[in-house]
Amino acid sequence: MITYIICEGLFDAKLLKTVLPGELLTDVGVVSAGGVSAVKSLARSLVVRRQVPVIIVVDADSVVPEFVQQRLKDIEEIVKSVAVNTPVKVILAVPEMEVIFFQKDVTFLSRLLGYIPSEDILDLAVSQPKKALEQLLSKSEKIHNPSQIIDQLANEDIEVLRSFSVMQEIILFLQSVRETAKAI
Repeated sequence: MITYIICEGLFDAKLLKTVLPGELLTDVGVVSAGGVSAVKSLARSLVVRRQVPVIIVVDADSVVPEFVQQRLKDIEEIVKSVAVNTPVKVILAVPEMEVIFFQKDVTFLSRLLGYIPSEDILDLAVSQPKKALEQLLSKSEKIHNPSQIIDQLANEDIEVLRSFSVMQEIILFLQSVRETAKAI
């Protein structure tokens, strides 16, 4: 592997593998670690033992800028302290990865669910997208879990999701790692 992307859960890993461009995922391991503590531990191990670039993608679990910045700083300090010259990128999904489904246009989400989400649910999604998505899925006759949403994404849906800032940061980091690897 030339790079590892470490995320919290299986849903996050599946989403990343589906949305990120396939050509950028060649020789890239996408690993679900099972929580923030496990993500930090695994990232430190990979950086020290394998000395390969690591991207950490975790939920910020807040929309409060000070808390988001503190979480970012804490993770960066723990992992980068052992990184020496190995590239490490920490990316926070604010507040949670599920916010990706509520960015810009929710037309595809409406199509997949079989109904248009209410304004109340869309408002909830700003601060608690995982909870909003769970509520939407509980009312859907077509899709019953977040993984099924990923399975039903059309190419145009993937393009919309790919424009999400978290995905763009990952894409840029992977491109820079590839360019560096080619230069060596």
